[in-house]
Amino acid sequence: MFTPPAYLSPSSINTFVQCPLKFKINKFDNIKEPPSWATHLGSFTHEVLEHLYQLDPDDRTVENLKTLAADVWASSEWEQQVLSLAEPQGDIKQFKIAAFKNMTNLWQLEDPSETELDGMEEDVDAVIDGVAMKGRIDRYIVADDGSLIISDYKTGKVPNPKFNDENKQFFQLLAYAAMLKESAQLETSQLELLYLTASTKHTLAVTPVKLDTARRLIVDTKTSLDSACDSGEFTANVSKLCDWCHFKKINVCPAHKK
Repeated sequence: MFTPPAYLSPSSINTFVQCPLKFKINKFDNIKEPPSWATHLGSFTHEVLEHLYQLDPDDRTVENLKTLAADVWASSEWEQQVLSLAEPQGDIKQFKIAAFKNMTNLWQLEDPSETELDGMEEDVDAVIDGVAMKGRIDRYIVADDGSLIISDYKTGKVPNPKFNDENKQFFQLLAYAAMLKESAQLETSQLELLYLTASTKHTLAVTPVKLDTARRLIVDTKTSLDSACDSGEFTANVSKLCDWCHFKKINVCPAHKK
């Protein structure tokens, strides 16, 4: 009944695993979630930090960060984007304060003047056990032994350790590691999640077992997605997460139709 997408991404896999019906509404009904305060905050922070690491090491200072942030704010028309949000969580001043705090917290996690990145915002695609995959890596470093250290900026909350599943938390980066191994025979030794809001870094050593777990999730998701496309049945995973779902709010989710 539905034609499966030509490729999957780690984020689309996360969406399908979280709720197949949410995946259907987004991908096949073509009802998109609008940008939010949180997604804009993350995107603006990413954009500025990408420019920061394009500077010479000695120029990667907080003062130059202020200048970069102002330039990016103007050139990418961020004020208009933030003002266009349907559900803002504050005004422009509060947005700027939150974003700049996230950016400057980077200095508590690493010294930008001594951190040399070998790649940023790099597209990667590969076929994992028959599943076409695409994604974009925030940043990576080539270690002394030739292996990669892949890292990702996070501007949201740090997962509660009581309920945190390491494989789930790092799935996106594990998928990238598997894709790089498949497409370019590049080995990844470590993954890093840089939680800027909390000035906290979570790391994970990459092992064959963890890579296999990620590969299985990719294949299992593709199998379930193909089955749902054939039958036309996309189940709703009703949970507390539904209270934060845009499709429930706008009354288009059949599981919550009023």
